Amino acid sequence: MAGQPAETDWEYVVGRDLVPHLLFAGRRGVHRPGAEAWLPDGAHPAITESVGRTGLEDLLVFPAAAWPVEPWQRRSLYSPPCVTGIGERGIALWVQALPVPGVRVQVPFEEIAAIERRGDGPCHTLVVTGRAARLAVRYDADGQAVVDAWTSRLRMRAAPTPAPVPPCSRGHEPRGGEDRGALLLSAGDTIACAAWRSRAGRGTCLLGVTSRELVVVQSRRPCGRPWRLTTRTLCVPRGSIEGAVVRSKTVLLRSAGAEMRIVLESRGLAAAADSWLRWMLSDLRRLGSAGPPRAGRHGDGKRQ
Repeated sequence: MAGQPAETDWEYVVGRDLVPHLLFAGRRGVHRPGAEAWLPDGAHPAITESVGRTGLEDLLVFPAAAWPVEPWQRRSLYSPPCVTGIGERGIALWVQALPVPGVRVQVPFEEIAAIERRGDGPCHTLVVTGRAARLAVRYDADGQAVVDAWTSRLRMRAAPTPAPVPPCSRGHEPRGGEDRGALLLSAGDTIACAAWRSRAGRGTCLLGVTSRELVVVQSRRPCGRPWRLTTRTLCVPRGSIEGAVVRSKTVLLRSAGAEMRIVLESRGLAAAADSWLRWMLSDLRRLGSAGPPRAGRHGDGKRQ
């Protein structure tokens, strides 16, 4: 399971002694602005100019944050204040960073390849992968509920049209205890899902195909640090999937022109992904789209 993403162009590593001067006392956590005055100067107009009209409910403010990146916490990765906005044409990220504040990333809705949330202990990250750009913001675990609610709005805009769900065979059905509702965006959506859980209880993986998305939810507690939980939630709009190949426990996925590698936890989950992706890609061809490669087929004509 992937860890935290590498630093972005607007983040930089600083000494521990500088952190108190960069993070102001009494600052708020991740929040939706209740009024224009809650936003950094110039953020809202810049986002509106970049991706179209945005209301306050479409904005999310990420305060400055710093995370240890070296042993003994002598150096930290500093992330400046950011504002994300969902506009009429896509999503934009405004960053209060040198040399001047401004919009650093914009991704049109039709170019969104995946929406991903990662967590490693207290440090969490929201990553939106686009065809030509990648938007990433970091935040404290306390802000997860606010980020989840805002991300659901983005997921609906990236996958607005529901589609039929592939059939789920008995061999792919979860044994119970998995929260399928966490994968759904609306009450009317349906789902086919499969799950895996390690025998020692240190890892789980839930794979689902909903009416709108392919979703993978993973969690793991490292053997050397059982108190630390690492999580990953990957949401891929179904309309963006262009092709896939399944090899052993790995799914090589092409979405909105971007290449992604998804490592699943078992061959059973990989078999379910293979079956459902082939079904979805065949359905796209029946609807008249260009023929992407089938999932699970390779040069020797055998399934891996």
